[in-house]
Amino acid sequence: MRRVVSIGIDISKQTFDCAFSLDEKIWHHQVFDNKPKGFEEFMKVLGNHKVSSFHAVMEATGRYGEDLAEFLFAKGHTVSILNPAQIRYYGKSCLIRSKTDKGDAKLIADFASKQEVNPWKPLSDEKKKLRALERCLESFKQDKTQVTNRLEQEKDKAVRTLLEQRRDFIDQQIKSVKASLKDLLKPEGPLKKSVTLLESIPGIGLTTALALLAELPDLSTFQSAKQLSTYAGLNPSIRSSGSSVRGRGSLSKMGSSLLRKCLYFPAMVAMRYNPALKVFADRLREKGKKPMVIIAAVMRKLLHIIFGVLKKQQPFHA
Repeated sequence: MRRVVSIGIDISKQTFDCAFSLDEKIWHHQVFDNKPKGFEEFMKVLGNHKVSSFHAVMEATGRYGEDLAEFLFAKGHTVSILNPAQIRYYGKSCLIRSKTDKGDAKLIADFASKQEVNPWKPLSDEKKKLRALERCLESFKQDKTQVTNRLEQEKDKAVRTLLEQRRDFIDQQIKSVKASLKDLLKPEGPLKKSVTLLESIPGIGLTTALALLAELPDLSTFQSAKQLSTYAGLNPSIRSSGSSVRGRGSLSKMGSSLLRKCLYFPAMVAMRYNPALKVFADRLREKGKKPMVIIAAVMRKLLHIIFGVLKKQQPFHA
């Protein structure tokens, strides 16, 4: 039985570095173009080394690594996409001070060979469209906030007219994106069903449901809600040592900041209108927990509920 080789891949916009070891002594390293021709050359090099079964591991780098990940997944290979913070802290634990693309690729491969990492699955075309539209909508909203803030302070009439025109144009773009989002909600489609399930949770409406579905990964790659909480960076980070060190606990924040952002306001609403989470929040207040600690705990609890509802495909029941 052949050993599955862990291949570390460090992605950049134009190229990607790969590193792997066949005997845990000699490391192989090579750089390829980050485009289809480079992907084929990468596979050819692995074939020359008689590597037929491998686990490709890379860091989350926005869209730069998506094409390669989907290419390898389509070829039947296991792919994992890690939080960059995991590799950064692993490098510190190995006392590595220098940072190069070659070194990062080797570090990723070494990490993957010693740690259990979750497999990755590509999003469906529908989910890709949803994520692109939601992130576009968020970007337009930020643009509008900037223009509005500038408009409030601007006194020059000519500049104010230009800013007002810019604001109106952004409003039209926002309206167009929202219309496209509604078009995705086909009556019998899987997205519509997931939205309906999420809306059964008090505190989550249509807008939040769409935002959450856009940022949630494929839940089939998670075995528990705890793993999903870690992915979102909602797992607690505790500083305690001996009798003298008692640091204040906080969120690890090593996961998806976009997913945490989607959960913040729903958690605030759920603390008032979701019976189960209201009782949970009240119990934490009685224990003297600070407001932000309570909100974080409710966010984590809410994410657990979301995981259960989507995983079991059953609406929420308090």
